[in-house]
Amino acid sequence: FHVHPKHSIDSHAEAEDMVLSAISAGLKALCFTTHIDLNPLRCGVDLFMRVDGRLKVLTDSAVKSYIAEIADLKNRYAGQIQVWQGFELSYLPHYDAIARNFVEKYPADFVLGAVHCLDSLAVTSGGEATSYFRVTDVVTAAETYCGALKALARSRIFKTIAHVDGMKKYARGTYGESIDREMEARLPSVFDLFANEGAGIEINTSAMRKGHPDFYPSRKVLEMARDAGVRVNSIGSDAHRACDVGFKLDEALELIRDVGIGVGEPLKSFMDE
Repeated sequence: FHVHPKHSIDSHAEAEDMVLSAISAGLKALCFTTHIDLNPLRCGVDLFMRVDGRLKVLTDSAVKSYIAEIADLKNRYAGQIQVWQGFELSYLPHYDAIARNFVEKYPADFVLGAVHCLDSLAVTSGGEATSYFRVTDVVTAAETYCGALKALARSRIFKTIAHVDGMKKYARGTYGESIDREMEARLPSVFDLFANEGAGIEINTSAMRKGHPDFYPSRKVLEMARDAGVRVNSIGSDAHRACDVGFKLDEALELIRDVGIGVGEPLKSFMDE
């Protein structure tokens, strides 16, 4: 429930190839969550979608083209796998209305909310992250990121928050393990807010594909979420290639059971089958 086909600006994977990969892996469902980044301060960088193999400015026709392609796959592979159409939206408070309007205009089967940027720099992208971290102390970075997570939950636009501790991906290169300590000191209050606002999280397995020893979130952070009453609503491989669809799904399911965290929708329905 976190897969990026070629429509995302950082993917070249054919959506149908991803469906076939999911079927081969024995998955019950696959949800496409193409990137939607609406930050008006980053229009020249992020406001694009790939259509017919070419990057184009994100327009109504581009979004509808994506929706139509996934709808076609949903129909053609019905009976073999459930194909869901969704989005992964970046969020910061200064464009709340823009994000809210997008979600209302383009109904989806599933929508992930995510924090990708701080101070208009993509802290989850290797090309930009160091530009932020090298001029920001670790305490400020952790506080700012956790504050953005709280704002995301308060918006109530999204029921599921993606890669909740995803900033560690590149922050560790600058701060070392201190970023984990600073984040872990602040995440309990983040999760208390998530629980109050009804926001769940995903387990994103891509961290291990990129050389990290654990998922997003780590086991320790997942235990914090459990203690706050937050549920895991989805598992995502964050695949940008067909061969990565379903990456370490079984391990993520095992972690959920081992930690004893609650499970929400849509994951609960599939685990109950």
